[in-house]
Order: sequence, then C-alpha cells, then structure tokens
Amino acid sequence: MARIKLKRSDIPTVVPSDNDLEVGEVAINTADQKMYAKDRFGVIVEVANKGVSDADATAKAVTMAIALG
Repeated sequence: MARIKLKRSDIPTVVPSDNDLEVGEVAINTADQKMYAKDRFGVIVEVANKGVSDADATAKAVTMAIALG
C-alpha cells in the first residue's frame, strides 16, 4: 500500500516558505492544526484550519481550486 507523507512541523506558528513547497504540494502544522499548499502563483496559502468556520473553509477551498486551475 502506498503512503502519502506530508511535509510537517510541530512548532506553533511555523508556516512553510515558498522554497519549502512545490506547486500543489501540501504541508501540515500539527501544533496549530493547519494545512498549507503552494498555489500556481508560488504563494503559500492556508487551505485548512481546525478553528475555521465551514463558510471560511469552503471559501478557502474554492480559492485554492481556482488558483491551482
């Protein structure tokens, strides 16, 4: 069975830099319970956050889908 291994950090407030990820690659911060991805413009975007409302999460997911094409 194949395994997917995300780039990760367990240090609070750490966000990946644009050099840490390739376009479409995902990183997770387990301390903050947030997920990040790099969009097609090279910008690191937060795509998931345990403390975010459903409406905010949906808006971010739509923005990410549009950005990745």
